[in-house]
Amino acid sequence: MLRSGSTGYYSQLLSFAILTEPNRHPLTPDFGIFDPAFRLVDKGLFITQAARYVPEVVITKVDVELSETEELAVHVGFEERK
Repeated sequence: MLRSGSTGYYSQLLSFAILTEPNRHPLTPDFGIFDPAFRLVDKGLFITQAARYVPEVVITKVDVELSETEELAVHVGFEERK
C-alpha cells in the first residue's frame, strides 16, 4: 500500500497522467496526455497536467526513450514542492 505523500505515491499519480488519454474521465476530461504510441509524448502538456493535478511536486525532467524494439520509456524526475 502506498503512503500518501511518499515518492511512490507521487510516481503513481504522475504515471496515471501519462497512461490516461484526455476525455477518459467525465469529471476531469482534461486529465491525461495523448497516447504516445501514436504521436510523440507532449512534454509541455505533461508538465502542465502535473502542475494542475499533482501540485505537490515540481517536474525537474522528462526524458523519452525509444528502444530498438520500439518500446517507449518515459522517465520523469520530480521534487516535492516546498
